[in-house]
Amino acid sequence: MKAGLAALALAGLLFSAARAQAAPGVPGVPAELGGPGFEAWVAAHPEAGWQTGAATVTGNPAAVKGGRLRLAMPDFPPTLRNVGKDSNNTFISATAALLYENLLTLDGNTLELVPLLATHWQLSADKMTFSYRLNPEARWSDGAPVTADDWLATWQLLTDPGILMPYSNLLYGKFTAPVAESPYLFHVTTTEENWRHFLYFSVSLRVLPAHVIGGMEGAEYLERFQYTPLPGTGPYALDPARIDRGRSLVLTRRLDWWGAARPENAGLYNFDEIEWLVVMDERLWLEKFKKGELDVYPVNRASWWVNEFDYDEIQRGLCLKRKIHNEKTQGVAGLAFNMREWPFDDIRVRKAFAHLYDRDTLIAKLFYGEYEKLYTYFPASVYENPHNVKYEYDPERAKRLLAEAGFRTRNAEGWLVNAKGQMIELTLTFDSPSWERIHTVLQEELKKAGIKLNLKQLTATTQFQNNMEHNFKLAFQSWGGLFWPNPNSSFHSSVADQTPSTNITGVKDALIDSLALVYDHEYDQERREALIQRIDRRLSEICPYALAWYGPYQRLVFWNKFGYPEGYLGRTGDHLAVQTYWYLDPARERALREAIADPARRLPVGEVEDRTWPRRLGKG
Repeated sequence: MKAGLAALALAGLLFSAARAQAAPGVPGVPAELGGPGFEAWVAAHPEAGWQTGAATVTGNPAAVKGGRLRLAMPDFPPTLRNVGKDSNNTFISATAALLYENLLTLDGNTLELVPLLATHWQLSADKMTFSYRLNPEARWSDGAPVTADDWLATWQLLTDPGILMPYSNLLYGKFTAPVAESPYLFHVTTTEENWRHFLYFSVSLRVLPAHVIGGMEGAEYLERFQYTPLPGTGPYALDPARIDRGRSLVLTRRLDWWGAARPENAGLYNFDEIEWLVVMDERLWLEKFKKGELDVYPVNRASWWVNEFDYDEIQRGLCLKRKIHNEKTQGVAGLAFNMREWPFDDIRVRKAFAHLYDRDTLIAKLFYGEYEKLYTYFPASVYENPHNVKYEYDPERAKRLLAEAGFRTRNAEGWLVNAKGQMIELTLTFDSPSWERIHTVLQEELKKAGIKLNLKQLTATTQFQNNMEHNFKLAFQSWGGLFWPNPNSSFHSSVADQTPSTNITGVKDALIDSLALVYDHEYDQERREALIQRIDRRLSEICPYALAWYGPYQRLVFWNKFGYPEGYLGRTGDHLAVQTYWYLDPARERALREAIADPARRLPVGEVEDRTWPRRLGKG
């Protein structure tokens, strides 16, 4: 450990010792340092600048506790750690928020910042220092109190190169070491003023227990906790006795969870057990659901949604299918043009390709009308600019653009060439056989226009690596959406030639760079929305992608034994939100058992399409 961190670790240990001497409840902490009476002290001293928020109820107040939820994942996680090498895996992404908590969170209804482990927060005048008052009631699953030194230990781990996670080192290296002013009060300073840094530290960082990891080297942490769960502060815990490597994992509801009685948690975190089963084959996953071995099936394929879910149990209401519209963040997808290289360094060629992309045919004939065309780089969000340039299928316009770019004649083989005799021949890779039929439609359109497109299958890993290293001319790429857009990582000139980077198309634009800089320092949400909309418009003009399609909804099929709040998944949730919002309804479970035993019995089916959230938000 570096000398500076060693000193910080020693300070943390000394603080821990002082805390232990003061336990239980850490008596003697004055109100102004976060102790009893802090709320009254804040009310009497508004000049101190402390903020708080009131969370709303998002669960169903009628929910009952108990029962088991069975879900599937495509492979067993390479680690159970939520920090370090391999922690960005399916299981951790799906469950981390149930096991570990943040200082603050976003209210499920309003999306406003509200307390979680911290009751209050404060920003300095220069927006560089963030202070927090911790909830004295918060406890780890082993009973230890949550205190300020937990954030020091977590920060030390996140900035340790030994965790083999450079992005975390870089991100949290932009903060200085957290400083404890009392067991319940601490502050941290960022080295770079940016409104997202407050959110990264407050909402993204899930704290780990100092009394377990304090002073631990990153390499030791990786080894010791590869498959050994750490204590958490969340409503669930991983059951070590039920970790069946390669097969399954079980989360159990904590009866001693510190937040169980808080009013905003009414109707949430209801299942006694959440069992995750490994099912590697997609067809087997579906068959296990049909047999009742799984409770919920997220439907990712449009063809399956249309053709696979009209069997007896669906018709009789034993299983329900739902298309749920909400504000779940959507990512951009489409044909990425490598603008660093010929021929896509010419905007006319890029626009021509966009006009040759027959999305209408794809959506109608291959996707059963289940998707909508993309016209934005920030879909299904307040950041979308409705005035973007729109590229529709138009072969004649594409022909004119190609002619303007110098491609006017055809060679003996019928391929379009320029004055130098150069024809456009490209290779488009794909990672699944199902993509070949999709890309064949584009291949045929390009052939008619005189452009040769070859198709080649690669592994998903190789294809993604090629894209991230900019080793392509034309590539289909889809990205996950960010709740808070970060144009710097995807579209800034500074990362256009870096590898790996998500600016795979090589966008270099002075206007986007200048708008991104203003955005970084803008703390007003409405003005941030306007800035991203301007970036969105500029991207549509540059045309780094021929945008594809998206589905602004979540498609689920599930056994009819559950209760849930109106809207099913919350304002921004996907199928994983069933872990948080749903519960086993005793009456529905009983009715389901009776209907299984009696083939003549039918259960209420209800509406397939749910637009609760669009209606609430005035969007239809």
